[in-house]
Amino acid sequence: MKAEEQEGSEGFPFIIRRAREEDIDQVMEVNLASLPENYWYSFYVYVLNEWGDAFLVAEHQGKIIGYIMNRVEETHDKVLMGLENELTERPGKSEGLLDAIRRRFSESAKVGHVISIAVLAEYRRKGVGSALMQEAINVLKSKYDVDAIYLEVRVSNTPAINLYEKFGFEKVRIIKGYYRDGEDAYVMVKRLKPVQ
Repeated sequence: MKAEEQEGSEGFPFIIRRAREEDIDQVMEVNLASLPENYWYSFYVYVLNEWGDAFLVAEHQGKIIGYIMNRVEETHDKVLMGLENELTERPGKSEGLLDAIRRRFSESAKVGHVISIAVLAEYRRKGVGSALMQEAINVLKSKYDVDAIYLEVRVSNTPAINLYEKFGFEKVRIIKGYYRDGEDAYVMVKRLKPVQ
């Protein structure tokens, strides 16, 4: 990916580019300042080494102001593939539990997983988060050929949910007590390939 200067709201200039190992300290600072969920240095290195093209940073005047970290997974879960929605669909009463499990997990597909996205508070509402998400979608689709992209988000995080919905993500599942503090998470999915 070639880093090109972008312009956010009110003419705010920034660059979206592939992360490098020397960026990880700054990425960790953005993470610590922005989110209660934190990761070990070695985890960032692992993601960078495995799926580096989908680990992106936003840079303004040489400073990392945001990032999005993604990985690619193989799944049999049709909800994560964007083929089913547990919040709107329920198996028919005639279908037994084993039949429902077999149906749900019969096929597999490659999916993108947004592990973490964050922008420093003073740089929010300038288009940085949207630019990171758009470029991540582009990379996961073109470079990794995923069928869908999914993420987890706190049920109380309305600004993030609104951003994800703007990009076509749908709430498909609730995970009770997902976060360390006990808050539930929505799983949101964006299907990229047509359903066959």
